[in-house]
Amino acid sequence: MDKIKKIFLVIFLLVLVYFGYRILYKEHEVSYTIDKYKIQEHFYINKNHYYDLIINKDKLNYTYTLDKDLSKEKRIIKSIKTYKKNNLVCIVPIYKKDIELNVYCNLNNEEVSIDYLLKTYNNDFKIIKKKLKKHKITYPSNSNTYKKYKKNTIFYKNILDNYNYYIWNYKGVIVLNNKESKYQKILKYDLYDNIMATSTDRYYVIFENTDVNGIENIYYYDSKRNKLNTFKLKEKIDKDSYLNGVVDNLIYVTDRKNKKEYKINISKQTITQIDDDINYIIYENNKKKTVSKSDFFMEDQYFDNKYIKDNKITRSLELIKENNYYYYYENNKIYKVLDTNKKHSKLLLELDDIKEWKVYNDTIIIMARDTVYQYTEKEGLRKIVRSNELKYNYKNIYKIGKK
Repeated sequence: MDKIKKIFLVIFLLVLVYFGYRILYKEHEVSYTIDKYKIQEHFYINKNHYYDLIINKDKLNYTYTLDKDLSKEKRIIKSIKTYKKNNLVCIVPIYKKDIELNVYCNLNNEEVSIDYLLKTYNNDFKIIKKKLKKHKITYPSNSNTYKKYKKNTIFYKNILDNYNYYIWNYKGVIVLNNKESKYQKILKYDLYDNIMATSTDRYYVIFENTDVNGIENIYYYDSKRNKLNTFKLKEKIDKDSYLNGVVDNLIYVTDRKNKKEYKINISKQTITQIDDDINYIIYENNKKKTVSKSDFFMEDQYFDNKYIKDNKITRSLELIKENNYYYYYENNKIYKVLDTNKKHSKLLLELDDIKEWKVYNDTIIIMARDTVYQYTEKEGLRKIVRSNELKYNYKNIYKIGKK
C-alpha cells in the first residue's frame, strides 16, 4: 500500500510540475525548417498569446504575427504552400491546428501587404488569387458607401468595431463610429486655432486655452456615458502650454512659461506636477525616460507615435514602435518591421500627400489630402471621413478612442 501511495505521489508531483510549467511558461524561441523554408518562431504572452514568425528562403522573407491561443505549442507550422507568378512569390503557411489561413507575398524581393497588391491592381496577384480559392482566405475589403453629416462625408462601414472617431467642429465634437454619428457641443464660441485636444481610450478631452490669463477649464466627453464633464483646475496653467501626449490613459502637458510638466488623470479629475524638478519625464516609443530641465525645454517634447509633415515634428526616417513592431515612412510609403535595422521590412501601403500619421493599437491612422484613413493588415487601407476643411486645418482636429 505504501508503494502504491509513493507511485501516486510521484505521478501527482509530475503532473503538478507539468501544469506549473505550462502556467509559468510565457515565452519561447525556436528555429526549424519546413519545405525548405527556414522558420524563426517567437512565442510570447502580452495579455493575449502571440507568435512572431519570420519565414525565409533564399532572398524571400515573410514576417507576420499570429494572435492565437495554441496552448503554447512549439513548431506550429506543418507545411508551406508556394504560389509564384513572375516576380511575385506568395506563401500560405499550414498549421498543425485548424486555424484560419492567410497568404503572404513578396514582390521583387520585397515583402508587401496583400492590401498593397489589391490597391495597385497587381495582375500577377489576380492570377495567384484564383489558385488560392481552396484555402478559403479572407482578403482586405473597403466600402465606398457613405453618408453626409455636418458637411463631413463619413464611411461608416469602414470604421472598426468598438472604435470612436472624434472630429472637432469649432464649438464641439462630432463623435463617429460604425453605428452612428452625433454632435456634442462644448463651447459657446468658435475655436479655430491653437486647439489643445486629445483622447484617451474612453474620453475626448479639450483644454479651454482662449483666456489670456491661462487654462482653467478642461472639458471631457465620456464615450461610455455619452456625457460632457468639466474639470476645473485649482491653479491655472499658462496659456503658452502644449500637450506632450497620452501614456496609459494619462495626459501629459507642459507649461512653457513656468517650466512645469503635469500629469492629468481625467477619470479621477486629478492633476499632478511632475515631482522631480530636475528630471522631467519623456516617452520615446512608449519607453519612459527622464531628462534634465535644460534638455526638456530645449524643444517641445511629444510622446505620441506620430509623423507630422508640415511642422518640426518630422519623423519620416525614424522608427515608431507599437507593441512588438516598428513602423516608418519613406517616399509616400509606410513600412512595418520587427527590428530597428529595418531588416525584413514589409511595405504596408502607399498614399500620396500624407500630412500626418500615427499608430494606435496596431491600427495606423493617416491624414492625407482631405481624408482621414485607417489601416490594419486584416482590413487594409480604408477611408473614414472626408472633409474639405481638412485640406486646410487638420492639426488636433481628429482623434480616435474606444467606444
